[in-house]
Amino acid sequence: MASPNQDKKVVIVGAGIFGVSTALWMYKRGGYSVTILDKAQILPAPDAASTDINKIIRSGDYADPTIAALNVDAVNEWRKPEWEGTYHESGVVMVAEAGSAGNAYVESSYKNVCANGIPATHCKTSSEIRAAWPAKFRGEDVYSSLSHAVASIVPSAKNSDVTPCLGEFNNKTAYLNPQSGWAEAGRAVAVGLRRITHEYGGVVRAGCEVRGLVEEQGQGGKKTVKGVELTTGEKVLGDIVIIATGAWTPALFAQDGMEQLTQVVATGQSVAKLQLTPEEAERYSKNPVIFDMKTGFYVFPPTPENIIKCAIHDKGYTYQAHEANPNSVNDEASAKTGVSVPRTVLTPGGEGGFIPLEMLKRLRQHLCEVYPELGKRDFIATRLCWYLDTPDGDWLIDWHPKKENLLFATAGCGHAFKFLPNIGREIVNKIEGTLAPALENKWRFDGRNSARDAGSDSDLRGNEHAERVAIKIEELATAHDLKADRFATPQKIGTHSRESKL
Repeated sequence: MASPNQDKKVVIVGAGIFGVSTALWMYKRGGYSVTILDKAQILPAPDAASTDINKIIRSGDYADPTIAALNVDAVNEWRKPEWEGTYHESGVVMVAEAGSAGNAYVESSYKNVCANGIPATHCKTSSEIRAAWPAKFRGEDVYSSLSHAVASIVPSAKNSDVTPCLGEFNNKTAYLNPQSGWAEAGRAVAVGLRRITHEYGGVVRAGCEVRGLVEEQGQGGKKTVKGVELTTGEKVLGDIVIIATGAWTPALFAQDGMEQLTQVVATGQSVAKLQLTPEEAERYSKNPVIFDMKTGFYVFPPTPENIIKCAIHDKGYTYQAHEANPNSVNDEASAKTGVSVPRTVLTPGGEGGFIPLEMLKRLRQHLCEVYPELGKRDFIATRLCWYLDTPDGDWLIDWHPKKENLLFATAGCGHAFKFLPNIGREIVNKIEGTLAPALENKWRFDGRNSARDAGSDSDLRGNEHAERVAIKIEELATAHDLKADRFATPQKIGTHSRESKL
């Protein structure tokens, strides 16, 4: 243990959102010396949820007033020069079907946004929702470039022969938050890692996979954690060990000699991308992000590389590895115990990043509903983005009840990235005993296996009646399925209730 005049040595396992933010805030506070370990050979890790072209940044767009206020604070931090312009304030439209559970969430979120002094615009009709888009884009005479070409050649072509750019949003209500937007996710993590090493002199080590804890028997039946052991046999010691391993956490604690966790599960969420021309990207560049709390579908404006990403915030899919992966002890633990482990582009056989075919159909259907002309375009790539979920949708930031010096900072539930600039402050508050009681209760270790938080979206994701299921390799999409003409007519997506494989 460090003496009163020495910095506490901290070992953080995981170089993602929780790990990076915690290290930054430890150096801001002072009194800590940090080493971050990550299993990936390259950082930011290619298979991490946070290593993506973009993520939504919601400024107060939460039904829980405590989290909404924390989120507004995060956006204020995002705007600071230290994040090097990775945040783009495009505005976010939060929408849901009228009368749905998602609509109740949107209405509560709208109240919290207004309570935080943000001039959001409430949209109660289709025309009011469409008004959230630039007038030039949503104009009645604005159609796809192909449609304009047809009209110029065949003047008699009717409106029914062309494809409008923006959907109608019938039977929807929404609000526009002009102070929300999106961030360049992978670049933001890289900025944070560079600050840790270059600005503060912290240590970040790639290619260091943890296979166990270094422990001693302590008082009262508890064990005292002294560090971690790597797959190479090396022991990295510290006064505090922080587990910030995201979706790989269940498999890490399912390894031999570890204690399995029952309150978290790794889930894969479906993402797809489209490539636009520079001219098309310019037309879409001023659009807001749209997030449908009924369907879980969301879509961004184009990136600087003219790519549009869409995804579904869903119950997600689980995956059990069926054989040991020579590159990962986590897959071995999954194969032995059945816990869900991420199947990513680094998983043997998963290099293509293909998602379940059902989710690809849903993505295309919802894209058609928002941007009809884009719904007729080929996807260029898909991926599964792996969350670590809890039953109540709240994070896990707490000390292990049976192991001294071991802190969990994980289970982002699809929301952690938005808080990259400030969640580390709250984790340091937890370590120093100053975390607000309301957050202490939300993020506790025990008593959450069947808990529900009325302010979270855990029961809404994708479809309030959907259930989580296991990935079936034979049901994954193929490269051919990414083509726009693969499905002649997108079918209306209904309510799906499938037997859970958990």
